[in-house]
Amino acid sequence: MMILSGHLLLLIALLLMPAIGAIASASVHEDVLFETSSSVSISDVRDQIIKAVLGGELDPEHKHHVRVFISPGQYKTSLQLDHPALSHTSWEGVPTPNIDGSTTLPIISGGIEVPYSSFKSWGSSGSILKASLKNLGATDLGKMTSGNAVADCQHDKVGLTINGEQLILARWPNVDLDDPSTADGWIWTHANVDDEAPIHAGFKSMKDVSDPDASRLLNWANESNPYVHIYGEWDWADAYARITSISQDKNNFVKIEYDNSDGAPLTKPYARWIGVNLLCELDSPGEYYIDEVEQALYVYPPSPLKRTDSVMLGYQPGAVVNITDAVSNVTLKNIDVRDGRHEGVHVEGAVGVIIENVISHGHGTNGIVLSNAIGATVKGSSVYDVGCSGIRASAGVATTLEKGEMIIENNNIHHHARWKRSYQPGIFWSGVNNTFKGNNISVAPHNCMLGGGDFGDGVENVFESNSLADCTFETTDSGGFYTCGQGGFAFVNRGNVLRNNTFMRVRNTAGMGVQVASSQAVYLDDQMSDWLITDNTFIDCEVGTFTGGGRRNIIENNTYINVGTVHYLNNQGMNWDEDTVCDGCDEVAPPGYLEDQTVCSTGAATWMAMEGPAAKVWAEKWPEMLTIGDDYCGEPAFSSLKNNKYCGSLNGEAYLLGCPQGMDDDCSGAVEEEGWMFDISENVFLGEEC
Repeated sequence: MMILSGHLLLLIALLLMPAIGAIASASVHEDVLFETSSSVSISDVRDQIIKAVLGGELDPEHKHHVRVFISPGQYKTSLQLDHPALSHTSWEGVPTPNIDGSTTLPIISGGIEVPYSSFKSWGSSGSILKASLKNLGATDLGKMTSGNAVADCQHDKVGLTINGEQLILARWPNVDLDDPSTADGWIWTHANVDDEAPIHAGFKSMKDVSDPDASRLLNWANESNPYVHIYGEWDWADAYARITSISQDKNNFVKIEYDNSDGAPLTKPYARWIGVNLLCELDSPGEYYIDEVEQALYVYPPSPLKRTDSVMLGYQPGAVVNITDAVSNVTLKNIDVRDGRHEGVHVEGAVGVIIENVISHGHGTNGIVLSNAIGATVKGSSVYDVGCSGIRASAGVATTLEKGEMIIENNNIHHHARWKRSYQPGIFWSGVNNTFKGNNISVAPHNCMLGGGDFGDGVENVFESNSLADCTFETTDSGGFYTCGQGGFAFVNRGNVLRNNTFMRVRNTAGMGVQVASSQAVYLDDQMSDWLITDNTFIDCEVGTFTGGGRRNIIENNTYINVGTVHYLNNQGMNWDEDTVCDGCDEVAPPGYLEDQTVCSTGAATWMAMEGPAAKVWAEKWPEMLTIGDDYCGEPAFSSLKNNKYCGSLNGEAYLLGCPQGMDDDCSGAVEEEGWMFDISENVFLGEEC
């Protein structure tokens, strides 16, 4: 083990003055201190701790607590906490004070640096640079991948950052940060599909080759691995697919066909799409292209490259920081984690993990992942510039009612879903008895928060004092906060609370392609039930709250400011979705899509309260589950929209209640006319001006 050097102790004392006495005292009785240095890497310290425990220098029962102080600087390595000897350890970066009062955190980078001396000018513009990647250790440059438009993250490509800023793979149309319609500058073109032609994995250019933007597509036939990124069949699900052919038809339109065998959607008329992984389209600052065969990097830097710039390939596969179920009670604090091909921080099954003031960015897939991480805490951290989800947090099991007891608090997540756009939320959540509090989530092309239902268990979770802004700006028929009751999960996600949150600008601004539908700030889809939605504020949203039927959903004491429709009620359990709750729905089994499971929501509820491993507790907490099939079956029963305030409008629309029966009109009267057990009372309209 190591003794802390005098200069590091002085720096720690200056930065952590209130706690220095505790550090000194604890070091005598229980704390064991290590440090990194220019000659001792993070991996070296990891190995020293394991050796000390196995050699008996440290207590194998972990009555001690190891604190590792990570000195300022950049560490081009991964951190693997995957040995029992690494339990009860705290990995703490030592911040560097800046003149402006901010601090710089030590960097753990999963990248491979491309030296400044490797770059040479390429092409006629003088702005594009080329560098050989040979002899850098980058033997696997990843690959383009395709997959299901809903379920898959679809990323295995080595990325690129310059000074920590994530660059974009060469594409057309280019990103336009000056376009006011899109929160992150992404621009799409549209597909030309004959309305009478069968829907297939292909389309034509919108104009003939006399238009430069159509003729340019013919150049893609010379590319080694061109891909299309497409919202093909729905405006809420995108995917990547390999282009298989490019040709000019007899009418001088350009035809593009692509491979959808891995689950990419087919193409409907006017679908939105982008061409990607195209060297010939490397023409905009911030783009790059990697030639895997030649092992060469081509880059158009955001600004002229300087010798002091840090150019990093996002190389590390898996996670840059990996915490497995072999350890427990681990802390990660004051660290900048970047440049992973896939994830920044991954916690799998480890108990009692704390992640505090960690910056995770520049990753191909997810920023921070907690999978079955009982008792985990993520607080005061930032996630941005990641290809898929910001934070994914899962702990607790509904069937047994095992509590997750996670706390996801005061984090800042923005500019996620930079690769796969849909179903990659700022925060993904699932489990039992978890708390999501005080988080700021913004700039989300699809969901800001997503989880529960057929995405994962969702029982007695609390979501409070969060801010969600600029969600769903690129999609439609989607929600800023979204959960879905398909697959038999509608009635077994119970006791969740959404309170004192703020939702701002949840609506589509970037335009749609193949469908017309609304976006809603809170979207309880497909009969999700037993939610309390209270004391929230909705500002400048197309629809404030939405329930797709469901039961015992209480929407009360909320404020809606300049919202087009306060609440949308889709009583789908009484019509097209009736067979999942009533007629012919008598199969008693766990919820799900597998052979021994059921998509029958009433049958799943009966199983949970009568046959499941915690059936007695379920029945005591929610006795109504025993009679759901016979108690106003399919109706939005025992639900209410009460004591809410609303004012103003969005684009001239201001409805208290929308529903399929009402179409484009306020539908409040339909509830009484239809005799639903849905209470609409004591809501107050404050006027046209807010």
